[in-house]
Amino acid sequence: MKKFLILLFIFVVTFPAMSFSQNILEENLIYRGNLAFHQESDELVTGIVVSKHESGETREKGKYVEGLKELEWKEFHENGKLLSTTNYNKGFKDGTFEVFFEDGKLKALGSYKNDKEQGNWQELDAEGKFLYIGNYENGYLHGRWQMFHMNGRLFSMGNFMEGVKEGMWEYFDDEGKLNKIQVFENDILIKCEGKCPEKDDE
Repeated sequence: MKKFLILLFIFVVTFPAMSFSQNILEENLIYRGNLAFHQESDELVTGIVVSKHESGETREKGKYVEGLKELEWKEFHENGKLLSTTNYNKGFKDGTFEVFFEDGKLKALGSYKNDKEQGNWQELDAEGKFLYIGNYENGYLHGRWQMFHMNGRLFSMGNFMEGVKEGMWEYFDDEGKLNKIQVFENDILIKCEGKCPEKDDE
């Protein structure tokens, strides 16, 4: 009898929460700027929101609090596999960002701060080879950047300063041989050695 009363108590306490934890369909929302509202009541959305592919499979799922996206949001491929994860803080992208191929392999990795790219970003091809590795600062390309040939060898390497090329950049062929060096000042090419473009092409 005692066990029955305990189970009954747990059911009574948890049932209301279960009843009101149903997902909210994105198609029933309206938006004013960064805020989401229920189209029927015109109230700010709080709860788990889900959007669907035409097939009926989940396309995107995440949480709203007082009309703003919060915490981790997930997007899915039509085959149900995870496409991306994005973290939010009061409606702004903030934290780790990941993208995946349909087979589940990592495609891209980065992070945001206050809705702007921040820190190290990487993109890979379907075979796991890097396409680029670089850094952002407050939404601008900043610091060392490396780009790669399709065979995985380094193509170019240099530095950005608040979105513009600065200093020496090195370029390599797909066999790993250095074939060009360029020097930039505030994104302006001031010197080139090796396989340099004709002046009309610079």
